Amino acid sequence: MSALEQMPLGGCGVPISRLGMGCWAVGGHGWGAVDESESLRAIRAAYERGVTFFDTADAYGVGKSEELLARALEGHRKEVVIATKGGVCWSKERGVWIDISPSYLRSALEKSLARLKLDHVPLYYVHKPDGITPIQDSVGELERLREEGKIGAIGISNFSCEDLERALKVAPISAMQVKMNVFDRKPFLELSETCARHNVTLVAWGALADGLLTGKFTAGARFPSDDHRSRMPEFCGAEFERRLQAVARLKEMAGAHKCQVGQLALRWVLDRAPFTCSLFGAKTELQVRDNLGCDGWSLTSAELDMIDAITGFTQEVT
Repeated sequence: MSALEQMPLGGCGVPISRLGMGCWAVGGHGWGAVDESESLRAIRAAYERGVTFFDTADAYGVGKSEELLARALEGHRKEVVIATKGGVCWSKERGVWIDISPSYLRSALEKSLARLKLDHVPLYYVHKPDGITPIQDSVGELERLREEGKIGAIGISNFSCEDLERALKVAPISAMQVKMNVFDRKPFLELSETCARHNVTLVAWGALADGLLTGKFTAGARFPSDDHRSRMPEFCGAEFERRLQAVARLKEMAGAHKCQVGQLALRWVLDRAPFTCSLFGAKTELQVRDNLGCDGWSLTSAELDMIDAITGFTQEVT
């Protein structure tokens, strides 16, 4: 097992790799065609190359991602930090909806533990707001589950800075998951000071901008209906073209650095925010190897500023 850059998980101090594998894509829902055997090899390759932080959710592949993670890490599940989430519900009759009520989160955790083949999940997140349940109630239930030994640490995902402050009054929060990449960073900036003050690890999802920062797309790219990117404004029209032009310039910069543009984008996240763990998604072993190529080197301050200029970052924290 190789060694990657490490960091302590906020508050509890458990060491994790600064690069974590996001397991939405391997679940086979929302990312187009996925080969199950490839998914298993990808997860095992990440573990063998030093990834000790794996991020999933019960909704990823409607439970499939958790099941695959358990299979791929057979014999090693307690050697890594597995994080999962609860709050996104689904049924054939109703479709998808959000419920972060205490009773639902308790039942969702029990099902996740069964799929993951664990009696204790190291990190459990409230997945996203439902617009009804106060975050204090959700976190209060997770604190009870933590006291019962079913959760090691509590996290919240896709919530506001104000929600984080409310949650911290109820229980220690070890991780806050938020979207961050060279194009999208305002939520991260709004949260960073509060997280630093309370020793909450920021976990960046979307670091590769849903694959856009891999550099594999052109202006003519089209996505099938079972791919969530077919419904994203960033992947059509003028905004898509603007981002593709920026990616082309980042490719030139990556070439000078003798790395791939995706590696450059991941490295930017790690160097712009040293207290952040960055997730990467991968459906194949090759994608895992490519993404881990961002480990073990750094961008200079001038290079970070150049990337900011290329991507036209002008957002201000309000």
